[in-house]
Amino acid sequence: MTDSGNNHPDRWVLIDTETTGLIDPVYPVEIAARIMRGWEPEGEPFRELINFDVPMEPAAVRIHRYTRSYLRDQGSPPREALERFRLFAGDLPLASYNLSFDWDRVLAPTFRRMNMPDTMKPGFCVLELVRNIVPRLYNYRLITVLKAFGIAEQQKHHALDDVDMVVRLLREKIGPHLESHRVTRLEEVRQCAEGRLKVPPLHPSRRKPSLDELLERLLRARQ
Repeated sequence: MTDSGNNHPDRWVLIDTETTGLIDPVYPVEIAARIMRGWEPEGEPFRELINFDVPMEPAAVRIHRYTRSYLRDQGSPPREALERFRLFAGDLPLASYNLSFDWDRVLAPTFRRMNMPDTMKPGFCVLELVRNIVPRLYNYRLITVLKAFGIAEQQKHHALDDVDMVVRLLREKIGPHLESHRVTRLEEVRQCAEGRLKVPPLHPSRRKPSLDELLERLLRARQ
């Protein structure tokens, strides 16, 4: 993925959040991010636990296991955490697996509620990119896509783990497919995610598990 004006890879930010739930207002309790240069991560990742000290939806806690008391002990003050994230991301375009949630419903409203400037801008949605180039999956939840490509069998639902799984998906599968069809600029990737630029479909081809892996799965199933 290269900048339109030169041959250097575009830089952008891949993000993920864990939240208080799905009912507005939705607060982030964890933000993770990686600077990307093309399809490769660059530098150290960003991760913050945040203590807004607001009620948590039980379903959300069951998924990410961050309780209100845990965040009181381990979370950073919201303004400090958000400012560190803003400085990390700068003015680079943001992408996530479900950008309409992570940005439109979580981060952008949170910055507004805190009366904090945000220099960030949405880039492209990885979920919509996958929908547009990988046909006929049962659904497009992240774990379904990861399983289809043989990348992971489980999802931890912690923000940095999810970011790293999406990095693998993009670097190993989606990015090479797009580049093989001459989609090399960030703007072209955005057009693919929005359905305005079409490329031939990418069909998952999972690696066949070894005998040892099959035996391990069988043992786990019997436990």
